[in-house]
Amino acid sequence: MRKLTKLLSLLLALCMLFSLAACGGGSSAEKTEEKAPETQQETEPEAEPEAEPEAEPEAEPEAEPEEEPEAEISEAAQKYATEKNITWYTQGAGNIADTIARIIAPKLGEILGTTVVIENADGAGGMNELNPVLAADADGYTLASIAVAFLCMTPFSQDCTYDYTDFELMCNVMSQPQCLFVSADAPYNTFEEWTEYVKEHPGEVNIGVPGVSSVHNFALQGLMLETGLDFKTVAYSSSELTQAMLGGHIDGAVTGFMELYSGVESGDLKILAFTTTSKAEGMEDIPTFEELGFSSKGVAFQGIAIKAGADPDVVAKLDAALTEALNDPDVIGQLDAAGLWYEGTYQGREEFTETVKSTYEFYEQVLTDTGLMEELYG
Repeated sequence: MRKLTKLLSLLLALCMLFSLAACGGGSSAEKTEEKAPETQQETEPEAEPEAEPEAEPEAEPEAEPEEEPEAEISEAAQKYATEKNITWYTQGAGNIADTIARIIAPKLGEILGTTVVIENADGAGGMNELNPVLAADADGYTLASIAVAFLCMTPFSQDCTYDYTDFELMCNVMSQPQCLFVSADAPYNTFEEWTEYVKEHPGEVNIGVPGVSSVHNFALQGLMLETGLDFKTVAYSSSELTQAMLGGHIDGAVTGFMELYSGVESGDLKILAFTTTSKAEGMEDIPTFEELGFSSKGVAFQGIAIKAGADPDVVAKLDAALTEALNDPDVIGQLDAAGLWYEGTYQGREEFTETVKSTYEFYEQVLTDTGLMEELYG
């Protein structure tokens, strides 16, 4: 009985053991089959490292501009005004041109480091003054004062052997305005009213001029050709013209501004127009022939010239010296005090040359068309 009981106990224990083993094995297999998948994280591509900006190449230091070599000037220009004095030919002592030369000469000599000697040679329409200049060497050492008649009238004479092209025209110092003066009580107050009066009284109006072969007469002759106006010009000497005008013997006069301005100041005369392109200070409201639409003109200049053909560097050196002298306050002050400086009328080489050329051509045309060329110059 005891043996049976032990056998049953052993069998029961073995059953329990197998049962437990079976449960444990199933659980293990299940766990193996149901293993959770590994979570795969989506990996973003690794960002490429930002490229570092390329370093700008270091700027090369700017090359310093090369100094331009000083322009070489001719040997003649280097020696100019050191070898001898400058001689300046001008008109008679006390003349306008003479006064201008004597004011400018000391400053010009100071600038050039030399002495400027004034030589007076008057007469023969300027030929006595200009012929010595043409006889000298073309070296810039011989200057001449130039008035409009010398280069724009005298060359028409058969006795004259030169024209303006034989000179290097350096500058125009000043141009004095020229005016049409009439009596203060004349029945016209403007140039337009005067022209109407002349039209209503053909051949009756007499206008005085300082000489037949004067720029003043040529301006009026040109005006008559251009407009068809019929009036007479009467030639006087300068002193006689002043007396005739102030004495009421003529209806008007064309002459330099300073010649009759005293009559304007006294209230005896009035100015209707300027025949020149330049005007007197304070009289800007009075028209010029040009402003009135006429090509006829009066021209007056006081210039400086040398013989053509001088070394270009010498010409440039003299030009610079004259420009400096004529910009000097003391020189301008002296000219102004002498009544020989009109602001805005100074002209340099190119402008002055063009003035002389156009004036020569204008007078040549007037003289030819009026018959005065044959009458005055043969």
